[in-house]
Amino acid sequence: MEAGHERSYSVYLLYQVALKKAIEEVGKESGDTTADALLVRLAENCLRAGIPEEDVVKWAYVNVHFRRNETELRAAVHNTYLLDKYFGVGPVMPVCQNLVFRMDEFMKRRYEFRRNELKGEVEYRERRSYYYSFFPVTDEVLNTISLHAQAEGLDLWDRDVKRYIYSNKIPLFNPLDDYLDNLPEWDRKDHIRALADTVPTSSKLWREHFYIWFLGLVAQWKQMGGVHANSLLPLLVGDQGCGKSTWCRNLMPPVLREFYTDSIDFGNRRDAELMLHRFALINIDEFDSIGNSRQSFLKHLLQKPEVNARRAYKSSVRALKRYAGFVGTCNNMDLLSDPTGSRRFLCVEINGEIDRRHFIDYDQLYAQAIHALRTGERYWLTREEEKSITLQNEVFEQVPVEEQLFLQYFKPLSEEGGEIGEWLPAAEIMQRIRKRSRLTFSNTTINAFGRLLRRNNVPKPAYFTWKCISCEGNTVIFLHWTMCLQKGFICNFFIIRSI
Repeated sequence: MEAGHERSYSVYLLYQVALKKAIEEVGKESGDTTADALLVRLAENCLRAGIPEEDVVKWAYVNVHFRRNETELRAAVHNTYLLDKYFGVGPVMPVCQNLVFRMDEFMKRRYEFRRNELKGEVEYRERRSYYYSFFPVTDEVLNTISLHAQAEGLDLWDRDVKRYIYSNKIPLFNPLDDYLDNLPEWDRKDHIRALADTVPTSSKLWREHFYIWFLGLVAQWKQMGGVHANSLLPLLVGDQGCGKSTWCRNLMPPVLREFYTDSIDFGNRRDAELMLHRFALINIDEFDSIGNSRQSFLKHLLQKPEVNARRAYKSSVRALKRYAGFVGTCNNMDLLSDPTGSRRFLCVEINGEIDRRHFIDYDQLYAQAIHALRTGERYWLTREEEKSITLQNEVFEQVPVEEQLFLQYFKPLSEEGGEIGEWLPAAEIMQRIRKRSRLTFSNTTINAFGRLLRRNNVPKPAYFTWKCISCEGNTVIFLHWTMCLQKGFICNFFIIRSI
């Protein structure tokens, strides 16, 4: 029920109670004299119940027992209401019930409230004020509202106002739906790819993959993905001052820009997960500053379709909708450090300055996305597209020290003959590298070394053999791995030169 209809219904109930009380007091006799007395008694009861004068006139005018000239009806009611010292005193219903109805009428007449789904808080604005924006309800606001109510004769305290505001009488408001559901028709111009073209790059994948990412972003806002989240993250890589961060911020329309952030702390996992619900777009500015150990957690966030967390001052864990999409910026080329893969990162190298003069028609930009989604366009990557992204991202991957040493010490040999040696697991190879490089590696590095071997096409399970021979005064270690298959063996050969 809308706010205006709900208020009218509440006043109507008060009016009917006042009318019933008047009938019981005056009686059911017919005649003009009785009707006049009934009208006066009705007006008195409505006055005591706190029903506004105009509402009494409105409801009495449609009552068959009070059919008369409107001027006479108004005069009778108005004369009763001149006794304003009785206004709101001695209600015709229990005091508590009367207070609830009057509080409801007061709240809807003086204020507009809404519960912001993304922020998780109630917002308000005063009616007939010069402020069109909504503001959060704070303790100061609760106290002010209770003072305004008391100034009108209502015995309301801040606890009563708080009980009303944090009830289901406050309608739910989703700012993303409010914006996307009120867009104009798409003008058939390609605004999304035109926005992608403002980024100067030689990448042949950028234009189409950005289009898919943008559709995925809007689909995430509209909760179209189900159990799958928008897990693609565009990464703009370029020099300082080329406009990367500004371009990312300008992806959001001004009316939704409060749901954009470039501040996320991956060290606080709970807060980082809650930001998936609180914001619509998260920019990981200076991507390489998040640290190698936290890129795995980032990939976990990217694929997370919902948030299971406990909000501040709440006692239970709730499943919250995930709205946020991700974008990122970086100044350095070697920014990817996770050896398990990079298909979620759409890295693009910027070759110049981003075009800041491009005018963004936000309504048409998002209207195009809504039209594409409604007509069933794909907003996710295919396996082939993921492979092409992974291949393109090789130039953006960090090469760990242990991998550099492995590539320095080992290289394939021709499959001629067989060397005699002993079996070595990956940990032993790491130990040999550590002895020859005189570097210290952590247990985490040793545990991850197997993934580096697989990234260099050394399959698992693999066992290594090595043999020392003398070669021009230098020590050369022959090493080969052997993988046992159902039908024989496959052998590849590597050598390592000690330093």
